[in-house]
Amino acid sequence: MKIDLSEQAYRNLTQPRNEPAYLRPEFVFPRYDGRSVANIAASVAAWLGADPGEKQLPPLQETGVFGSDFDHVVIVLIDGVGDTQLRWLRDMIPDNPFFLLTNDEGVETRLTSIVPSSTAAALTSIWTGVPAGAHGLIGYDTFLKSYGFVVNYLAYSPVTLMRSTGLVEMAGTPAEDMFEVETMGEILSRQGIISRSYLPIAISTSCLTRAQMRGSTVVPYRSFSDLYTTVRQNIVAAAETRSLDFVYYNDIDTYNHQKGMTDERVWLAVDQYLIGLHRLITQLKKEKIGKTLVLVTADHGHIPNTPDPNRDLNRRPEFLDTLTLRPTGENRLTYFYPKIRKVDEFIRLIEANWPGEFTLVPSETFLADGFFGPGPFHPDVENRIGEFIAIAHGASYFWWPYRPDRLQSRHGGLTADEMIVPLIGYRF
Repeated sequence: MKIDLSEQAYRNLTQPRNEPAYLRPEFVFPRYDGRSVANIAASVAAWLGADPGEKQLPPLQETGVFGSDFDHVVIVLIDGVGDTQLRWLRDMIPDNPFFLLTNDEGVETRLTSIVPSSTAAALTSIWTGVPAGAHGLIGYDTFLKSYGFVVNYLAYSPVTLMRSTGLVEMAGTPAEDMFEVETMGEILSRQGIISRSYLPIAISTSCLTRAQMRGSTVVPYRSFSDLYTTVRQNIVAAAETRSLDFVYYNDIDTYNHQKGMTDERVWLAVDQYLIGLHRLITQLKKEKIGKTLVLVTADHGHIPNTPDPNRDLNRRPEFLDTLTLRPTGENRLTYFYPKIRKVDEFIRLIEANWPGEFTLVPSETFLADGFFGPGPFHPDVENRIGEFIAIAHGASYFWWPYRPDRLQSRHGGLTADEMIVPLIGYRF
């Protein structure tokens, strides 16, 4: 029998809050108290009978609903598929065998992403169990005061040199030292639990992967057949040892950005991906591997969006002139560093050029109000979030890279479409 808590959870997570006063009704506050993706790590430890990390957030409030005393946990993360898009996918591929299986026998709820609702930040929170304010990967573009430049953590290079990856490492900070918080892999392996992470071969050796997957065995894959065959073989081969197998799939996020959220590629790819997952579950149920929990979740959602030249700050030299540094963070949660003598002009230009499209909050206020977590914070976090943070309303955003804006969907902001993600479990 299915346990479906998703509607109740969605209502709870989107319920308007009275504080802080600038939190608009459509904004979703991250629920670090046990209803966010950053709480998954402590739940994994609980499910596998391990001790959580000292700095990890508490486990999910609904940890016990999914069960306990598991021998194996498999987490399948589909990058970018939030609650809204999942509902559309279920309408598009209603006969998908994984959906049919979990519709009858699954456990389902909803979580919030973290702030910012983007991959580098959220995936790091999933693997460390701490919010972005603690691990420090706090935006797509992040100012590193110690180096005096803005880094892109996906490339681990200055934003102006992103085609050359790993340049920060060459400058003296190894990828493994990108953040100091322990990972799930390190915490579990220290307690005799196997941790494996399956990633597309193109990113399996990236700097961000090396940082996030410390303590885990990284297993590259080329295709769905390669992926699921390898997962099954690895679990069966070491069935007597407790294990975490983390499966990451990033194509849907790419399709959303490049083709749009309702493009045929999206539902066709998810259909094939989940058919493979259903086949894996069917095969594992025939093996003597012990009690197993399979989870499907996401790091963030998307909102549909199209390029708008009015939002390209490169076309606004008078606005850029009010800043000591080009904007950082996310298109929809942007960190600004205005010049001391031009703060008033900076605020005036935002209100004049984009009236009613952004909530502008002092960064120290936003931090103190808990959006980046309850603390303790990374020692450099205040330098990384500027003096003001612009929260986008509706489909608004800022664009400042030197490359053309071609995105057909975006994320990083606080709307429900970006912030609410699924957590679907199946136990056998």
